[in-house]
Amino acid sequence: MSDTADPAAILADVHRLRERVRTDRRTVTAPLLTFGVLILAHAPVIGLVSAATAGSRHLVSLLFWPLAGALGLGALWWQAHRIATRDGVGEGRRSYRPITLGYLVSLPLLALLFIPAFLVGVFAPLAWPAAILYAIARRQHNQALHRTSTALALAAGAQILLAVGALTTAWIAVDAAAGLALVAVAAWARSRAAAE
Repeated sequence: MSDTADPAAILADVHRLRERVRTDRRTVTAPLLTFGVLILAHAPVIGLVSAATAGSRHLVSLLFWPLAGALGLGALWWQAHRIATRDGVGEGRRSYRPITLGYLVSLPLLALLFIPAFLVGVFAPLAWPAAILYAIARRQHNQALHRTSTALALAAGAQILLAVGALTTAWIAVDAAAGLALVAVAAWARSRAAAE
């Protein structure tokens, strides 16, 4: 065996390591993009359904985040599973499977016990994505998602204050600003990963 390494083999190893780093960064961009888009869809969906059916705004507000959270986590799980199958390395500790299954199991329990978690969707809807991103951050030991979930929780607190003050337009603006911020940060992180 020779002491000198083949330059082509070294370049191939560096390329594989770069791809693994990019894949690891997607564990930040994918949840931010997914929940940013869901946050941006929140107000229009509630507005459209409320306009179509009189008096159902609160019912839609109660059900939007439990269903959107399940949809978002399912999409993240599917995407992570697809990448793991393509790369042949398995999902590892970054898997969304336990988070998604835990979320789906907890929803009926919350409904049966009537814990007022569903009511949060009416007055502070950003608390739902904040809690979901916090669970993802804890499971993946991801500081960027932890900071994001904390910022969303603070925005949810602002939404409560705006709801108490009956400032509906400002409440929607907080929703839109949070969604746009998540999408912008996800796009920035993705472009940064692609540049490396």
